[in-house]
Amino acid sequence: MNITLRQLRAFIAVAELGQFNLAANSLHLTQSAVSILIRDLEEEIGARLFDRHTRMVCLTLVGQEFLPQARKILKDLELAVGDVRDNASLKRGQVTIAAAIVLAATIVPPIIARFLRMYPEISVNIRDMPEEAITPALKRNEVDIAVGTLSEDDTEISATPLLRDKLMLICREDHHFAKRRSVSWAELKDENLIVLAATNPLRNLVEHNLIRVVPNFRPKYEVRFSTTAISMISAGMGVGVLPENSSQLASAVQVKTIDLVDPLVMRDVSLLQRRQHSLSPAADRLRAAFVAWAADRAGFSSRD
Repeated sequence: MNITLRQLRAFIAVAELGQFNLAANSLHLTQSAVSILIRDLEEEIGARLFDRHTRMVCLTLVGQEFLPQARKILKDLELAVGDVRDNASLKRGQVTIAAAIVLAATIVPPIIARFLRMYPEISVNIRDMPEEAITPALKRNEVDIAVGTLSEDDTEISATPLLRDKLMLICREDHHFAKRRSVSWAELKDENLIVLAATNPLRNLVEHNLIRVVPNFRPKYEVRFSTTAISMISAGMGVGVLPENSSQLASAVQVKTIDLVDPLVMRDVSLLQRRQHSLSPAADRLRAAFVAWAADRAGFSSRD
């Protein structure tokens, strides 16, 4: 079946106005063009839609049954096009962003809050999750974009750098490292080390550097969340190696953040998305907000 929108508009106009010439004027077409559109529509449907009289036309029974359906088709199309235009103009839209637990509690909320002040009609859903859950969520199309650490190249995921922060030693305030300005990786060999899960990208960074100076490295505890590790450190159960921005979550507990050196290890925080996958206008604008935040932050740091 090859029914066109022009045919439907012509059919509705003739049905409502009762004359081909009036319908033609309303559609800015010639009367013969409207006649051809109606004829072609009747041929596609396989039934007459109008009974023609000398000056007037009236709907056949088939035409009476078809008219509300034709109106609904056009109305649904107008609503669909309106929705697309509203989304494109950011008058409405929805974005789902994933973020690693610590990042979701530190850098992400202020950026989204500023974004929503600019685009209040857009709904932003935040899914905080472990680092290792972010890439699978992107690949399953459960989230539009994400903020996290990509531990290795992935042909399905693109990464736009947002910031770099260093790995730091976290210990309790009364720990023998607490008054030091820095601690080397090698000095961790006799400590009860609390590490993140083996699937977490940060774990790879920690193990890579520890094994070089402590070949027989074995963690004392393994947890899934940085917040759990910080609480355990506060309870005196050991020390941990976490990103620098984790210290923002440690202010309420009795722990210290100390530079970890020899070597100084950095990790990249990136804006992640699926490769060769177009973002919605709302998601693309939120992505741009994060990239702009990173650029502003880099510019501020260069002036310090």
